[in-house]
Amino acid sequence: MMAVDDLVRRLKADLERYAALGDMMSGGAGDLAAADWIAERMAGMGYAVARQAFDIPCFEPAECTLTAGGFTATLHAQPPVTSTSPAGLAAPLAVVRSPHDAGDARGRIALIVLPHGRHASMQSPAIRPLVQAAAKAGAVALVIVPVGPTGRIMGLNCNLEEPAAPLPVGVLAPAELEPFLAAARSTSPATLVLHGRGAMRPTCNVHGVLDRGPRWVALSTPRTGWFGCVSERGTGTAAFLALAEWVTGRFPAHSVFFMNSGAHEYHFAGAHRAMRFAPPPGDTDVWVHLGASLATRGHVEFRGLQRMLRAADSNRILMTSDRFRDAASEAFAGLSGLECPAPVLGGVSELATILSRGYEGFAVLGMPRAFHTRDDTLDTVDAGLLAPVVRAHMALMEAVVTSPRQALSEANP
Repeated sequence: MMAVDDLVRRLKADLERYAALGDMMSGGAGDLAAADWIAERMAGMGYAVARQAFDIPCFEPAECTLTAGGFTATLHAQPPVTSTSPAGLAAPLAVVRSPHDAGDARGRIALIVLPHGRHASMQSPAIRPLVQAAAKAGAVALVIVPVGPTGRIMGLNCNLEEPAAPLPVGVLAPAELEPFLAAARSTSPATLVLHGRGAMRPTCNVHGVLDRGPRWVALSTPRTGWFGCVSERGTGTAAFLALAEWVTGRFPAHSVFFMNSGAHEYHFAGAHRAMRFAPPPGDTDVWVHLGASLATRGHVEFRGLQRMLRAADSNRILMTSDRFRDAASEAFAGLSGLECPAPVLGGVSELATILSRGYEGFAVLGMPRAFHTRDDTLDTVDAGLLAPVVRAHMALMEAVVTSPRQALSEANP
């Protein structure tokens, strides 16, 4: 394996490079710059690199606000965006905390206050039932309040083919909720403005191969996400690049397929498109998916005290195919949150999409404190915490990748 100090230095440099590229929403400047960087790095390692371009919706906001009782807050327009006129729409607010409250939203702007959590997707069971109930009851617009540990707006992944509600939908920072609760109690009028320019813009998948033998190893990671997403996407990107280089020397008889996908925040749209380039499942020993927030600094909150830790946030899981479970327990032993491998959960990462096609593999998925918020910045990560997770990926791959001689004997017992 790569020397510990060398690995830490390399991961640190790649985390810093990813963070310096800026916001990573699909099709934006940061996304396209990251695609160029990753393609160049992979080509430099000897991979044959290709791109698969496709268009994705975008929204350039002019004004996105909620105003009531003399107070105005900035909203995040929730994709797929249904915009309003520049004047917006006016209606009283109705607070919706459960589906039973939805009837109060008829003819009103539904203020959907979520239970405390680390929210990530419009498809989640904490969000979708409330959204659908309010829309069905006749709400004229929705304002989602993703109550969570930071008090900040959280970007919410969505399915473009099955939007949760065909209404104007904005996301409000929980820290700014109180004036709007007061306005809802007094039935004061509110004005919602989601005005801007909707368009389509290109993003891409970067994929390719190192063609060497009949057996394959596959590596993948998404590139895009909400805001800067240094922990969410940066840790996976840095780990992906380290493993892509390591695997070229560690398994010289194996071919390698890699996939770096765009449009993650649109229900893994890029990964769905790129799978047609992948090797056959029966020829692939393992698919290693570098998921979200592999290693993020923990955070302590106690009676007003807040402090970033040098230890890793344990709110992460290791998902594996059944066949790899014992080996995964050994490889990831001692890493907080990852000691007990879990079955692969549907709808939370690209891994379920990949394995549904017959592959076997594994992925780490974390949801740290700043997940999907603008607080997910470079100071939330530490290459020294990421390196042991990368080395655990290496150890598990060494345990499950089949040598050509072993594959031949298993095929002809």
